[in-house]
Amino acid sequence: MLMSRWRPLPGDLPPAVRRLVEELRTNKDHSKLTLTSLAGKTAYSRSSWHRYLNGRALSPWAAVEALGRFARADREFLRVLWESASSAWETGAPAGPAAPREDVPTTGEAAGQEPSNPEPRFPPHAARRALSWRLTAGAVAVACILLAVMLLLRPWNHGADDGDVPSGAPEGAPAWPWALNPSGELSTGAACKDRSCQGQDPYREGCDRDSSTIHALSGLGRTLRLEYSPACRAAWAEVDPARGTARLLVAAAGATTQAATPGAFRTAMVAADQHRARACVVIAGQQFGVTEHDSWFGPVSGDSTGSG
Repeated sequence: MLMSRWRPLPGDLPPAVRRLVEELRTNKDHSKLTLTSLAGKTAYSRSSWHRYLNGRALSPWAAVEALGRFARADREFLRVLWESASSAWETGAPAGPAAPREDVPTTGEAAGQEPSNPEPRFPPHAARRALSWRLTAGAVAVACILLAVMLLLRPWNHGADDGDVPSGAPEGAPAWPWALNPSGELSTGAACKDRSCQGQDPYREGCDRDSSTIHALSGLGRTLRLEYSPACRAAWAEVDPARGTARLLVAAAGATTQAATPGAFRTAMVAADQHRARACVVIAGQQFGVTEHDSWFGPVSGDSTGSG
């Protein structure tokens, strides 16, 4: 059952699209992630997630898959729902859903206020399909031009230090452009493994792609997660929301403890299996932590994780 905080979906939303959106809302509730956190963990903005979760735009499969991974949902079930919704969205309904508008500002969470600017309705589905093809072709052409310019002006050199470090990245993480994968392990999507992952960012190394939450604990308005990647054989800690946290650490016997800067939502990785890793967060003099099968909560008293 959907939580009452969600806004009602548009009445003219095709049934297949409605089923997909309701499932996405359920997965977001299960993941306990905010829209801001989803934007930070995926390639989609906060306002885009707002539209996807309110039936204002059809979510791409990559977004559906990412949210399903965070919620540990059935990927094949989500794929069936998405393909059905995609077909319904493309062919249209007697009264189609509101058109997506990338320039519509997000004014709140999924339960927040509607955008101030009214969104236009789709044209009849035949005209809409033709318009879609034109927009897609134009977008591809623009993307190719931008990519060519990017490669000419900003080569992907290893160790380049221009650009910005993403929000929430561990201390000392390199700025964009990121280095190309030197290991050749493209089949797993991970650029490091075992000890080569020690101190590396899990998202830049691609270790988040097969990761799962080993243990999670909520307290003081935060949710602490101990994440583990079998492909990388490494673990890290995440906290959501991260604002106001004093310390975030992940540790394991035989590995150097990794600490994130105050307010960061993840640590770098420790090279360890899931049985030895432990995570801890400190907020306003209180701490709570998790291992695979244990958790604790209480006032700060010394080093709760140890350095291994």
